[in-house]
Amino acid sequence: MNISSWNTSKKVIISLFTGVLTTISSMAVGQNNGIAQDTALYRFFAALRKSDSNVISVLHLGDSHIQAGFFPFTTAFFLQQDFGSAGRGWVFPYNLANTNGPSDYRWNSTSRWDADRIIDRNKSTDVLGPGAIVLTSRNDAPTLAFNGRQDDERMDNNVRQAELFYDPGTDDSTISVPGAGVDISTAPFEGGATTLRKASLTFAAPVQTFQVRWDRQNAQPFRFYGALLQNGENGILYSAVGINGAMYQHYNENNSTLIAEMEVMQPQLVIISLGTNEAYGSLSASAFREQIDEAVKMIRRYQPKASIVLTTPPECKRVSKRPYRRKVGKKYKTYYRTAYYPNPYIAVVTQQIMSYCRENGIACWNFNGVNKAMAKNFASGWSGDHIHFNARGYQLQGKLLYEALRNSYDKFLKVEKTHKNQAE
Repeated sequence: MNISSWNTSKKVIISLFTGVLTTISSMAVGQNNGIAQDTALYRFFAALRKSDSNVISVLHLGDSHIQAGFFPFTTAFFLQQDFGSAGRGWVFPYNLANTNGPSDYRWNSTSRWDADRIIDRNKSTDVLGPGAIVLTSRNDAPTLAFNGRQDDERMDNNVRQAELFYDPGTDDSTISVPGAGVDISTAPFEGGATTLRKASLTFAAPVQTFQVRWDRQNAQPFRFYGALLQNGENGILYSAVGINGAMYQHYNENNSTLIAEMEVMQPQLVIISLGTNEAYGSLSASAFREQIDEAVKMIRRYQPKASIVLTTPPECKRVSKRPYRRKVGKKYKTYYRTAYYPNPYIAVVTQQIMSYCRENGIACWNFNGVNKAMAKNFASGWSGDHIHFNARGYQLQGKLLYEALRNSYDKFLKVEKTHKNQAE
C-alpha cells in the first residue's frame, strides 16, 4: 500500500496542534482511550521519570501509517513537550528513494541512488539496516546532504551528534564532513559485511544541515542505511521506522532489521503499529498470531529490558466501484458509484493483537476501538482510499496515542506514590 504525500502549510498544522487536536482528543477521555496491561510499561515509565538526566530512546515500528511521518511525528512532539527532546532520532533519504517520508527534513545528493526495501523480498538478500530500507550507488564519490526544516517549530532538527550507517564496499574509503569531528567504527550492527561502518559526527554547535562525501576506489556498490540524530540534550529520542506495505512477516523474514534496530537505537520502548496489510491479505488468524509472537520474541532476545506496546489498526474499509451509464447529449457515458464497506479482517487482526497481548502480559493500545468510538471526529480525517488517513487524521491518531501513554504514566506515578507512603 502506498500513501499520498500531503503538502500542508505550517499555519494549518500549528492550528491543529494548538487548537483542534487538543479539543477533539479531549473527547476521548470518556471513550476508553487507555492502554491495556499498562503495568508492562512501568519499567519504561521509571526511566521516563528521569528523562531530565538521561536520553530515553523510543522506537515506533510499522507500515505506511508510520512511513509518512504524521502519526509518530505528533506522538513524539507531545512527549517531547512533556519530557524534553534529545533530537530528531532516525532519519532516512526517502526522497532519494523516490518514496514518501516525513516533511520536516530532506536529503540532497549529486549521486544516483537505487533503493531496496524490506517488502522487496525477491529483489535482494542484502542487509537492510535499522530503517528496513537501503540506498545503493555505484558512484566512486557519493555525496549526501541533510537539510532539516528550520521554519518548523514542532520538530527538533538541531544536530550536535549524528551516527551515519553505511557500507562503502572497501576497507580504504574516506569520509569528509565539513565542520564536524568524525570517528569511524566497524560492525555497528549484526549481519552486515566486514566493510560495514558507522561514522560518528560531532558538531561544535547545533546545525540543521550538514554535507557528507565519501571517496573510494572500488567497483562494489556503496550502501547507505540512514542516520541517528541527537541534539546533545536529555529527553525523548523518538525514532520511527515504517515501510509502505510492510507486515510482521517482512520484519521476521528479514529479521536482521529488527536486530539492527535493537543494537543501534537501543530502545527502552518499542511501539509496533502493524496489521493493516495483513487484513487485506489471506493470512489466517493463527498464522498472524505466530508472526506477532516471532517479532516480540526477537525484540526481547536482543533488547530484553525494552517495554513493548502493540497497537491495533484503524477501522479501514474496502472500496466498491459500481458502473452505471448515463445519457449525455446523444451518447451514453459510463460513470462509477463508490461505496465503502467494512473489512471483516480488520476485526480479526484487532482481536488477535488484543488477545495475544492479554495472554502474554504485553501492553496494547486498541486504536481500532477508539477510532470507531470517535468515528465522527475522524470522518474528515480519511484519505480517499479509506485505508489511510490524511494529515489531520494521522495527527489526531498521534495525539490520542500520546494521551493514552500519558494517562498510563500518570497512573504509574500514583501507584509509586502510594507504595512510598505505605513504606513510610
